[in-house]
Amino acid sequence: DVIQLVHISNDRKQVSVVHFPRDYYVDIPGHGKNKINAAYAYGQSPLLVQTIQDLVGVKIDHVAKTDFEGFKNITDAVGGVRVYAEEASNGRGNSGPVAIRQGWNDLNGEQALAFVRERYQLSQGDISRGRRQQAFLKALMLKVLDRDTLLNPVKFSRLVDVGTKNTTVDESFDRSTLRSQALSMRKVRGEDIHF
Repeated sequence: DVIQLVHISNDRKQVSVVHFPRDYYVDIPGHGKNKINAAYAYGQSPLLVQTIQDLVGVKIDHVAKTDFEGFKNITDAVGGVRVYAEEASNGRGNSGPVAIRQGWNDLNGEQALAFVRERYQLSQGDISRGRRQQAFLKALMLKVLDRDTLLNPVKFSRLVDVGTKNTTVDESFDRSTLRSQALSMRKVRGEDIHF
């Protein structure tokens, strides 16, 4: 139940990410007020998109979703990520046996999944988990947009294959669109990604 809204500027130089805590109370069209994750339960992606569009007043062009296995596979396909943790967790919360230290952590797919799922051991629960999810997204984006990935046809093709096999996207966000979007963002750096 991770809900992130990603905006990429028209010039492909800036990325903004907004996290919606899954327990955020909102108006869900046709269902009254409820937690935002209920929108998906009631009407899958179309109702969730409509709910978020109504909430923020912005049209959403594309939807992408993955399950836990897909998340791990995508992370492993880029060779893991290096991510900064604001808080440590010892692996006894809901994330499983993975210990995270405060500061930089090099994570494979399984470790990254534990990192983004933890909330019980964090100071602000779901809010802190949202910050972890954003830190992971930033690390993943930077790894995907790295020159060594984008300019290596074999590595990039493999990543696109893993990404398309492990992610469900809307009909207009096909493999070639995904490839061209990534290539058009090749100049994005860490300081260009805002939360």
